[in-house]
Amino acid sequence: MVSERPAPTPPSEDDSPWLNSQQAAAMLGVQRASLYAYVSRGLLRAHSQPGLRGHVYARLDVQRLARQRHTVRNPAQLARSTLDWGTPVLRSAITQVSQGRLTYRGRDALQWAQLASLEETAALLLGLPVGDASFSAHKPPSMPPTTAAPAQRVPTPRPPAEALSAWHSRPTSEPALTHPGGAQPLLQHMLWVLTGLPPPPEAAPPLAELLIHQQLAALWQQDAAGENSLRQALVLCADHELNASSFAARVVASTGASLHASLGAGLAALSGPLHGGMTAVIDQHWDDWHAAPQADGSLPPSLAQLLADTRINGSPHYCAGFGHPLYPAGDPRSQRLLSLLPADAGRGALLAAVHRQTGLHPSLDYALVAIQRGLGLPSGAAFVLFALGRTAGWLAHALEQRDSGQLIRPRAQYVGLLAETDIQTEATGATGNTPVSIPGRIIRF
Repeated sequence: MVSERPAPTPPSEDDSPWLNSQQAAAMLGVQRASLYAYVSRGLLRAHSQPGLRGHVYARLDVQRLARQRHTVRNPAQLARSTLDWGTPVLRSAITQVSQGRLTYRGRDALQWAQLASLEETAALLLGLPVGDASFSAHKPPSMPPTTAAPAQRVPTPRPPAEALSAWHSRPTSEPALTHPGGAQPLLQHMLWVLTGLPPPPEAAPPLAELLIHQQLAALWQQDAAGENSLRQALVLCADHELNASSFAARVVASTGASLHASLGAGLAALSGPLHGGMTAVIDQHWDDWHAAPQADGSLPPSLAQLLADTRINGSPHYCAGFGHPLYPAGDPRSQRLLSLLPADAGRGALLAAVHRQTGLHPSLDYALVAIQRGLGLPSGAAFVLFALGRTAGWLAHALEQRDSGQLIRPRAQYVGLLAETDIQTEATGATGNTPVSIPGRIIRF
């Protein structure tokens, strides 16, 4: 496929995010004819370059394809790659990311987010029967903020570490997740934990009668447009295939642990700065990044340093608030969320500068912080949206793993010091009855 989106200046420097056809073919170790075949098969995206003949290719895309080609020929590398955006490691019927499109059990997530509530999304991910998304049919419309949240100070969201402690301090019972509303108690409990609201009976009754996004809108005093942004953010955060936090929830669930414990594992993993905790990093630097543009067109120093610190194989990494390995042409979730906000010259200038110099697009983390800043939400609200939305996915993954009856127990490839007997065996070439280690094999102990 050929994208007509303009690419920056010709790729001539070693650190350019763009490669010409000769450079791309050399990196892949193929002839140019094979390169063009990859494009026609949809394995690689070619970008038009105004004023010049030929096309350019994103360095990240070419590196990804090169890794895939290498792992196919190298079984050991294939096993290791399963832990780093590599070959799928388990089967799941919940969420698919394919060719830049996100689907929840076969439904396009962007279309679903136009009308669905988080509660409906949880039911969908759990495989329960749901019709066309229409959250208004299940709950009354939001009350005005002055009615739903009477004169009181808006509580500051708990920091992730405190939220995790609060989650484990109040265990929940196992709900019956066999009907569309079954996930509501766990979602509600996560909302209380993340926002700092007191749980019932202390909480104001009107709030508990609303859907999750309506409660947040009332709590954070949002109008209808703000409420819509919160709802779509929650839905688009609900699941994203086998991410780190969902995998953590599955590992814990595979041991037979409770759903409460599995959700706690997901929350713990999400809090890391290479996952949902990245929202705090972005928020910390937001004002600096979006100040007046640099006179020479360069990126703000703190952003340039963050991108440099997360470079892999000479290319900026996705964990700096920009880019995603599964979405080389841009994350559709962040595109949708940013489109819900009024145009902002500072934000537009920054995104253009980052793409011009790195080829990267804004990530979901960046979009969530943009929602937080654009709606005037309290600090930490971006993480609340991420964690509360992702709770629906954690539930679905925990139950799917539990139903499989499979304990997740991969093997490690030992690379440390060898015991003396092993050294003698290697020196003589004898194998005896030494068991063979199979990287990636799942066993039950």
